[in-house]
Amino acid sequence: MLTSVSTEVPSQRPSRSAAAVEITGLRKQFGDDVVVSEPCLRARLGSVVGVLGRGKTTLLAMLTGVLPPDEGGVRVFGVDVWRDQRRASALMASTPLDGATPPQALSGWAMLTGTGLLHGMDAEQVVRRTVELLDLTGLADAGGEPVGHYTPGMRSRLYLARALLTGPRLLVLDDPFRAADAGSARTIGAVFDQFTATGGTVVLSGEYPDGVCDDVWLLGAR
Repeated sequence: MLTSVSTEVPSQRPSRSAAAVEITGLRKQFGDDVVVSEPCLRARLGSVVGVLGRGKTTLLAMLTGVLPPDEGGVRVFGVDVWRDQRRASALMASTPLDGATPPQALSGWAMLTGTGLLHGMDAEQVVRRTVELLDLTGLADAGGEPVGHYTPGMRSRLYLARALLTGPRLLVLDDPFRAADAGSARTIGAVFDQFTATGGTVVLSGEYPDGVCDDVWLLGAR
């Protein structure tokens, strides 16, 4: 059962016309291959933005500060990702951009609590947030099970819970609906609704169910 819990973003809902992400003149080239060349992309506060087309994972890697662009800039809530990386990183969280899976013997509970402690969160807060987020993502009964026993949809929900753990304002998710069953897709969509209702913003790549995204970045569509 989906439970309403705080996602720890600002409680005052900001104007949806304001920008959470601004990308200008972004370019990435590998050898002779120009993978990303985008003059202007923008994600509104409180929205869910889908990213489609060639180079989407490369673009997300530049957005999250993992891969430096050859040209251009990325700003998150007005903070330049590549000039103030520490401050920008504190505002967002992401799921793995390479499809990696956690150690199969690790439990969902251990994955979340370990992440919180590594981020310097208070132990009591880590436990509280882990309980809340396992419940929110429909994994309360599976938290003690090894991740190797999870279905692909359950792993997607677990990654989403881990991304929410530190209270980010921006979620950057690589293909969160990949191989997700209908129930997992509904749960992920409901979590997005709660997150954006209080001003959080989501940027996600890959295919997604109808009605999930407010806007779409179609890369290379010029």
